[in-house]
Amino acid sequence: MACIKKNKLENGMVSYRIQVKAKNERTGKFQTKVMTWRKPPELNEKSVQRELNKIAIEFEEKFRKQLNGMLAIDESITFMEYAQKWLEQIKTTRSINYYIKGRDALKKFEAYFGNVKLNAITPVMVQGFIDDLCAYQVETKRAFLIADIQQYVKSHCIELKELFKKAELSRSIYFSATSGHGILVDNAEKICKALGVDFKKYFTIKIDRHPYAKETVMKFKRTLATILASAKRQRLVEHNFASRDYITPIQGYKKEIEILNDKEAIELERYLRDKEENPRWRIAMQIVLYMGLRRGEVAGLEWKDIDFENKTMKIARSVQEVNGFGIITKEPKTETSKRVIYIPERLISYLLEYKTFWDNRKKYLGDRWSKTDRLFCTDDGDDISPGLFIVWLHKILDRAGLPRVTLHSLRHTNITLQLANGVDMKTVSVRAGHSKASTTSDFYSHFLKTPDQHASATIDKIFE
Repeated sequence: MACIKKNKLENGMVSYRIQVKAKNERTGKFQTKVMTWRKPPELNEKSVQRELNKIAIEFEEKFRKQLNGMLAIDESITFMEYAQKWLEQIKTTRSINYYIKGRDALKKFEAYFGNVKLNAITPVMVQGFIDDLCAYQVETKRAFLIADIQQYVKSHCIELKELFKKAELSRSIYFSATSGHGILVDNAEKICKALGVDFKKYFTIKIDRHPYAKETVMKFKRTLATILASAKRQRLVEHNFASRDYITPIQGYKKEIEILNDKEAIELERYLRDKEENPRWRIAMQIVLYMGLRRGEVAGLEWKDIDFENKTMKIARSVQEVNGFGIITKEPKTETSKRVIYIPERLISYLLEYKTFWDNRKKYLGDRWSKTDRLFCTDDGDDISPGLFIVWLHKILDRAGLPRVTLHSLRHTNITLQLANGVDMKTVSVRAGHSKASTTSDFYSHFLKTPDQHASATIDKIFE
């Protein structure tokens, strides 16, 4: 298996060191060969990954044929040993998010595959793993506030910034708790420890049990298939038993997509326009409602992405908070997620109003303002956690007397409203940043009752 290391050069360029080790059948000794590949400036991260994998595989194959030997990986290697090697490789070649998903998947694989040899993996074992995942009941423990911890903070003159630093938590977690959301028990204990208060006095624990959603099972299955595909390329296994050729279609429940209906969406827009006093909360929700953006895309918006003259918005980056890594900025979810879409006239006027507020805020803070072009940031200009958006949304919905939904529900609402009002599937898919129109169709076709009724009425009229 090729060992790939990423290096940043002094001139800002990026290079990759690719090393392979193979056995010379004539001498019986292992030999090592190294090559360096420089990243062309025009390639994005995803294209780099494809090209790098292709070059590494070709380099391995060529070296192996030269020595008439196999790559230097013990054929008795266990699945988990190989999976750890794979994880170490992607740590330097793929995004942090991809690495985190792989790391979490390996924890689940460990419990099932244990010390099974890589070349002993069978279709029955893989199918059994998938079936167990589908039947597994996830137990989630969440801590909910039962006393006013904000009052304690105020009465003891505790600076929130110092509290977050001492507890080693983001502000979004604290505000989630104070807004009535459940947070991880460990995080609640950190807050109480930092404040020096009794956990049982301020928090109660609620346990929720539910099966994995179908998409969650699919994520584990895809990671397993990726690892076995890598092993197959290196001739360590003959078949990828996690591929669709061997695994029956995954059964499982799909999470219900929550949306606001037409009247609720209009009521929310009216409340935001006429009654919401916080300009950041207002424009963030208006952007999701009008544009259907993901929360990470909203957090990553910069003023240079807004073209007021041509009335377009460029989606060029996404922000997320990753446990152990903090707040990170990365490329959008997929290549098609990078897009330029038109902004409705009404939202243009809202953005212009917000720009005035933003500029005034920047002048007011002066030297205390961090140099940022982000639409949404902390009071002194630092990066904001996307987790804060759900806190803002729920406070707005409560004030407006509307049912609590997630921020992603506003994205769903935007998409379904377009489809229900005659916008074609391809256009909606492009605006949503889906990789293909079938993704939009699969998720949202069951919401299209109005067009279906129209079709029924049209046919009825033809034969009348």
